[in-house]
Amino acid sequence: MRTPLTKRIAILFLIFVVILVCMFIVHVYMKEKDVSIDIEDEAAKVRDADEGFRLITFEDQTMEGFEGRAGSETLTVTDEENHTDDGKYALKTEGRTSTWHGPSLRVEKYVDEGTEYRVSVWVKLIEPENSQIQLSTQIGEGTSANYVNLAQKTISTWDGWIQLEGAYRYNNVSSKYLTIYVESSDNAEASFYIDDISFESTGSKIEKIQSELMPVKQSYEDEFLIGTAISSEDLAGIRFDLLTTHFNSVTAGNAMKPGELQRTKGNFTFSGADNLVDTSLDAGMKVHGHTLVWHQQSPEWMNTAIDTDGNMRYLSREEALDNMRTHIKTVVEHFADKVISWDVVNEAMSDNSTNPSDWKASLRKSPWYYSVGEDYIEQAFLAAREVLDEHPDWDIKLYYNDYNLDNQNKSLAVYNMVKEINENYQKVYPEKLLIDGIGMQGHYTVNTNPANVELSLERFIDLGVEVSISELDVQAGSNYQLSERQANDQGYLYAQLFNIFRKNAEHISRVTIWGMDDGTSWRSATNPLLFDKNLKAKPAYYGVINPDKFIEEH
Repeated sequence: MRTPLTKRIAILFLIFVVILVCMFIVHVYMKEKDVSIDIEDEAAKVRDADEGFRLITFEDQTMEGFEGRAGSETLTVTDEENHTDDGKYALKTEGRTSTWHGPSLRVEKYVDEGTEYRVSVWVKLIEPENSQIQLSTQIGEGTSANYVNLAQKTISTWDGWIQLEGAYRYNNVSSKYLTIYVESSDNAEASFYIDDISFESTGSKIEKIQSELMPVKQSYEDEFLIGTAISSEDLAGIRFDLLTTHFNSVTAGNAMKPGELQRTKGNFTFSGADNLVDTSLDAGMKVHGHTLVWHQQSPEWMNTAIDTDGNMRYLSREEALDNMRTHIKTVVEHFADKVISWDVVNEAMSDNSTNPSDWKASLRKSPWYYSVGEDYIEQAFLAAREVLDEHPDWDIKLYYNDYNLDNQNKSLAVYNMVKEINENYQKVYPEKLLIDGIGMQGHYTVNTNPANVELSLERFIDLGVEVSISELDVQAGSNYQLSERQANDQGYLYAQLFNIFRKNAEHISRVTIWGMDDGTSWRSATNPLLFDKNLKAKPAYYGVINPDKFIEEH
């Protein structure tokens, strides 16, 4: 029997409705799936930022984001060596011509501000037979960047694959430029392989400093300035909170050195240093300028050239002096009275002053010594003084700055140098000093004898110049580890030193601690500062805040 027409129409309509419903269900499901995928993608991005990555193995035969720091070194993914289980490839670095050259990877997309990350890389040396290989991180770029060593080992070609592993807390990511990199710090031409690189969160995060602590600057507000060395990393976030809470003066760690301000002749780059100086001044801090003339971190063109045969030669005295004077005049005039003092010459004296009475024979045989002559120190101060004489309203002190001045021979050589230079100057200008002050850097260890520090301090005070403790830190422990006993020993020496400084406060302008926390220190492996890598106060902090109490209790 045939189905009536109306019934067939009703069945067809029902089928059509069912199809529409099914299509709607599928559409909703797919939309929800797309949303789920989007959510998963976002979660993965967040997870990347929180957790970093593991591993880079080069098994896809690409460099996976690595590039040469200089751009002149050669990076190649090769199957010559490999560390990955069941893998074939590694990244080869060769063609280096400076110690800082090497493979670098940008990691800012993985970093959550305030979080600590553990970094690991496996390295195999190709040549020379032995070399120190270093794993580091760079925070920021340009003249005010900060560079921190995370791990280093001296390895041999027969050691095979060696792991370098360290940790760093990225408390300020405002620069949006963060890298990890591998270099050979003692051999400009060393070549090596790297493989199996990881960058993972340790789960440790901090968001604020200890607010209950007495500011270090408050403890000495009636005696001398309390300073620290800074980079662009310290100008925002919790690092800036730590800086402005405890310190009232700053020294640029790198941004004002010759190689940062004038890398090529006549082309001055002030932007990074200007930002550092202006931000510090706006926060009510004083700024010390560091440094105008130095044998390191200075461009080679200032005192050397390459001759037609490709050999290095020293410039003539006149040409080198012109380079020196131009740099000093341009830099001092640029910063004007934004700074309270300058390290005019840095580290000119040899460590081995066997006859300190003959200070000229004790000078370091640096490129400035060979190009200008043994009077280059005096010439540098004369150039700086000339600028200040043209601006009598500027109250700026001119410093000679050096390390190991607790060594009595070196201290005597510096004493004799400053004495002679000032006495010669006063034959023409009886009421003036050419060298206003001496900076005792103070890179000490827990075994430093504070009596030697006091002897040198008193010797310099006798010269009639002001003194600053310009780069103070105290090494303790090793390999980023610090026992309770070592931490207390460190605090004890800090307490002894600050008692000496307080006793001589009338003649001390500034005590500058070279950095704020162990994690960012240039000597981070030996834990030298008042705050640990988590920005927490160490016994060293309490030794500085109240020396007498700390000594009594320990």
